[in-house]
Amino acid sequence: MRYNFNEGFISAPDYSLDRTVHVLMPSPASGGLTIVITREEMEVDETAQQFIDRQMALAAKQVTKFTRGVTESARLGAKVRLEGVKFPVSYKQQGQTLHHMQAIFQLPDQRKMLSFTFTSPAELSSAQLKTVDDVLDSFTFHPVK
Repeated sequence: MRYNFNEGFISAPDYSLDRTVHVLMPSPASGGLTIVITREEMEVDETAQQFIDRQMALAAKQVTKFTRGVTESARLGAKVRLEGVKFPVSYKQQGQTLHHMQAIFQLPDQRKMLSFTFTSPAELSSAQLKTVDDVLDSFTFHPVK
């Protein structure tokens, strides 16, 4: 398997599973969002909604005061628009309440889900929600080689 990352690529054994987590931290005192990008395989015969429900149930068990807001449709990418969902989440962890906007998309012709988590220590402002939409809209697939 050819495994790409920012600095280059390697040839990994075929049995390797990509469980990469990308974390983009805001610069200090910027008030920006932390962005986490993950991908995960769906279970056999699992629908996209069942995947989301399973993931949120797992998250709720790991933190306190977990709440999930209203789900709305979301789009990933300006050219190849993948349809998905986004919804707010908040919870308390280590004494601090965190606020997320979670966006989840099923990759085409795959049983993989691509998840974007945008995090702030305060409820996301309208400017931050616009940033979420701008980041999602900026997505472009790598060319297939």
